[in-house]
Amino acid sequence: MIQGLTVAIKESFLLKAFLGLVMISFAIWGVGDAINPALDPNVVIKVDQVEIRAEELQRRFNQEVNELREALGPDFTAKQAADLGIHNNIIRQLSQRASIEMAAREMGLIVPNETLRRSLQQQDAFKDETGNFNRILFTSTLTSNNLTEQGFVDLLRGDVTRQTLLEPVALNAGAPDALVDPLFRYRAEQRMADILYISDADVNLPAEPTEQELRKLYDENILAFSAPEYRTVSAALVQPKDLVPPESITQDEIKSFYDENIDRYRTQEKRAVNQLIFGTQFEAQAAHEQIQDGDSLAILAERTSLNAPIELGELSANDDIGFDIGPIFNLDVDSISTPVQTDFGWHLFEVTSRETGSIKALPVVREEIIEFIVQDRAFDEMYEATIYMEDQFAAGIAVNEVANAPGFSYVYFDAVDRDGRGVTGQRLSFPMDQDRFLRLAYATERGIDSQLIETDEYAYILRVEDIIPPAPKPYERVKDDVQKLWGAQARSAATAKMATAFLDDIGPSSDLPAMAESDASLQFVKLGPVTRFGDSLRLDAIIPAQFVSPEAMEGLFNARVGDVIKARVAAGYIVARMIEVVPPDKIALAENRGLVANAVKSSIANDLVAEFTDSLTNGFDVTLNREIIDQLVPQ
Repeated sequence: MIQGLTVAIKESFLLKAFLGLVMISFAIWGVGDAINPALDPNVVIKVDQVEIRAEELQRRFNQEVNELREALGPDFTAKQAADLGIHNNIIRQLSQRASIEMAAREMGLIVPNETLRRSLQQQDAFKDETGNFNRILFTSTLTSNNLTEQGFVDLLRGDVTRQTLLEPVALNAGAPDALVDPLFRYRAEQRMADILYISDADVNLPAEPTEQELRKLYDENILAFSAPEYRTVSAALVQPKDLVPPESITQDEIKSFYDENIDRYRTQEKRAVNQLIFGTQFEAQAAHEQIQDGDSLAILAERTSLNAPIELGELSANDDIGFDIGPIFNLDVDSISTPVQTDFGWHLFEVTSRETGSIKALPVVREEIIEFIVQDRAFDEMYEATIYMEDQFAAGIAVNEVANAPGFSYVYFDAVDRDGRGVTGQRLSFPMDQDRFLRLAYATERGIDSQLIETDEYAYILRVEDIIPPAPKPYERVKDDVQKLWGAQARSAATAKMATAFLDDIGPSSDLPAMAESDASLQFVKLGPVTRFGDSLRLDAIIPAQFVSPEAMEGLFNARVGDVIKARVAAGYIVARMIEVVPPDKIALAENRGLVANAVKSSIANDLVAEFTDSLTNGFDVTLNREIIDQLVPQ
């Protein structure tokens, strides 16, 4: 066949022309990402000479999943992360990183090993409590993050390279006054206003609503009176405390455990010890010869002008303090030893007090022993119980039948919403972590068994028996709520009407305090200085939240001095007369202006770095090994 094709090519002008076009198209367009014979099968991203290996993509993906799992709960899966496009974001980041590293290489930017070593030793994650680099901590941190030492050094080299390349761009960013000052004025400008506050609670309601009005309001707000989705959920639950009842532990087992672990209940003899340390045996012996009857080490030290004795505290015979303490336990109380040599020098020891050892009697520790035996046995029983549970569910056994096994319990919720409430709004009781149970219940399809959830305190598998979709609650059941809504709307409409009336009556010279004194439904307040965000830049000015709202601030900051505006606030209306514009004081508010300038500088720096990065990376072709990437992404 090959020979025939060769002959055909030689003799066919059209076939030669066709194959020529194919070769030209390959030369122009290249071959797809995965069809690249020069690409190592373990490499997922390649930018010229810089390669990103599959394990780095996998490590970054796992890291992102773990962080999302901490934020969203333990049931968040790698498949859900992939569905959110997390892997695509990581691929973009890694591609950009590789492009920057390649640009640095072309510029001849090389990071010396000494720079890497200093950067490594300066990282807080690898420092011990003394602030020094700790090799053991470094190794354990790499292991917990699935990194080899060489892999970490490569990552660090790339980070330092990118920082060296991009940091000067960010540092050269500035915050021009022409941009900072208008933003500062916008943020720091304040208003002063006199206001009349009309509270919804102080307004008398009109006549009671008719049944027709209530039903109309119910129909117009049907979504507000709809029941949420409910689920009927059953679960088989097993807890260690139910598998091994304390009363099942026999007296013989308790006695046997006590005898085998007697050292656990034995209190060692302890001695309080002081010491004097000498550089040589001669010095220690000379001091010892000066000891007189009744002397302590403190008296000896004072007489011989030595440093005060060092307290070693209370020691038992089993304590390890770096040398043999046997000679200490041959001393009587208030006696001083002969010179003793250790790796630290020559010592004189003194026992100042002694606490004799003791053994706790069996009746004293009986309950403690029972609890220990129960926990130990329950660990093995829980393992067998979870295997049994999974096998039973896999065989399609009904949940209540699985829960009939000894030590198991049956959990059933006829209707539970996402917040753990029943159909009447009451909070339901959960023998397990409520939030995790409900997340799992609402992530599981009808008639499907969930995964096994296992903790130190329990294990369970749930099944969603039924799903009750959201539906409007019957009018009769929510009539009281409808009436409350009618009342709230009626009060709001009444306060709005009063505010409108006052708005027409108030002028630049109106006496607002006098108006409030003559009308019990009004409250006079001097508001401000207040910013357009409803707060104040003065430490001594407190802005009550009930007098401000976005609508109120927008009205005040669009008004001129003397203008009167009305606005809805949280529980009523205000009628406000703007009395003063308080311009920002650059000197008094220097710190605030500095914050604005820093924010502007940071934003400009980010834009500069982004533009510079694009200019560096746009000239490189990024090759993706799609075949390997698809294998790494959970399907």
